[in-house]
Amino acid sequence: MNDYQRCIVFWDSIFSEQDDTVPNGLSSGNAVLDDAIGWLAKDSKRILDFGCGNGALLFYAAQYGAKSHLGIDLSEQAVAIARKKATNMPCGTFEFRQGGVDALSEVADVTYDAVMLSNIVDNLYPEDALLLLHECARILKETGKVLVKLNPYLTQEQIVAWKIKTISDNLLDDGLLLWNQTTEQWHDFFRTCFVVSHECEIYYPEQEQTNRIFYLTKHGM
Repeated sequence: MNDYQRCIVFWDSIFSEQDDTVPNGLSSGNAVLDDAIGWLAKDSKRILDFGCGNGALLFYAAQYGAKSHLGIDLSEQAVAIARKKATNMPCGTFEFRQGGVDALSEVADVTYDAVMLSNIVDNLYPEDALLLLHECARILKETGKVLVKLNPYLTQEQIVAWKIKTISDNLLDDGLLLWNQTTEQWHDFFRTCFVVSHECEIYYPEQEQTNRIFYLTKHGM
């Protein structure tokens, strides 16, 4: 079983236990995330979420005014529950597809206003993450925006203490895949295709974990 297949098995087990409840209102329960979704959805009619999971972020975006939504995820169970949830949404149109980065090749050039990448870029092999970034740049309109959320950076002390395996360099096996880059390294990575217009942290008290959020825009804006 390769690393992506392990991810599929893990997330299939998670999403197979979820119901078809959809968000009711604009608040996700986290003000930082709400602000980020609001920024992405403003003036965005078409939004794509790669690594969409159960579609929750797209459902919030629809309530902020986005009209057309496409979600892509490796997990078949995630796509199945997202499709069920979509039938309960009072606004917006939704399409969900099962697939990896290669599925983006089926999306036409310059057709989306915004892209969501929530805890997915750093869960890919670096070469796939770079392909994903270039595909996002290709499918976005000139005024396009990208919202990226990343896992926290792990220090060497944490890696040792938690007995996390190193695959190569800063690519880790934490049960799934984790491309463990510093915030400065991520800035350099995103600048290959985008401008970082804002960066902040988001705290999840239930996991006692702080994620990183980046607001990206296309060059020339």
